[in-house]
Amino acid sequence: MKNILVFVNPRARQGNQLESDIKNWLKDQGFTVLNANFDPNKDKLLDTIEKYHREKPIVLIGGGDGSVNEALPALVKHQLPLLVIPLGTANNLARSLEIPTDFKKSLELLNQGSIKRIDVGLANGVHFVNVIGIGLSTQVNRLVRSELKRWLGVFAFVLTALKVVWRMNPIRVRIECDGKSHVAYSWQISVCNGRNYGNGLVIHEDATLVDQTLHALSTEVEKWWQGFMLIPSLLTGRFRKHHPVTVLSGKSISIHTPRPMQVDVDGDIKAKTPLKLEVLPEALSIFAP
Repeated sequence: MKNILVFVNPRARQGNQLESDIKNWLKDQGFTVLNANFDPNKDKLLDTIEKYHREKPIVLIGGGDGSVNEALPALVKHQLPLLVIPLGTANNLARSLEIPTDFKKSLELLNQGSIKRIDVGLANGVHFVNVIGIGLSTQVNRLVRSELKRWLGVFAFVLTALKVVWRMNPIRVRIECDGKSHVAYSWQISVCNGRNYGNGLVIHEDATLVDQTLHALSTEVEKWWQGFMLIPSLLTGRFRKHHPVTVLSGKSISIHTPRPMQVDVDGDIKAKTPLKLEVLPEALSIFAP
């Protein structure tokens, strides 16, 4: 029998509707769901993985990037393979690996896909697979409401951003990357372990989840509304010298601000500056096409 742990975020879009369908498919394929009675309102995901890790299960996460992030410490520690069913708002990990958004096609990766090794980032010791952010993204992730995300998807973030950005001031920041230092006033600092962040944005045209490199982007426009002119470049990861941004790539990045600032990690606020970032090469196994 093939062992599997199933975690479907009930707050994810369509989460409650699909959990029984996913479990029925797994049963038909001969899988044993070890945590069949898991209750997300009572049981903790990490504790459950710790309980069953000796059974060498596959770990199925139905949700978004935040749901995957919650499991990362145990997945890396015990080297358990991950299957992602993209049910979140942005699903950047799935996007970067071209994992299908159709849940049946995602499940078929158990039979027809391959296990790939990808890098994982560390932010002050906190694991992340996609991105950390300081500035506008932190304010948006702190204020956006779960029910709004469920009903509006990515537009919930857009509406929240428009509400908060006009009250913001740029942040004075010092970024150190592989021994080089950069000081600026920035509206948003994003550092990616992979390629995609936000909702379809690209941090750098050459970035991948296996390049063992962190890619940082600091948005340094004078007025917040000037950021709209950067949208074409943000969608491709291609920036020109005259663009008011700073792009840095390296193995190790640190970020300093005059006072401690909150940091969102894969969409949830989990750290503060000063921030030390590093890469764990090929630390996570994941099913992919």
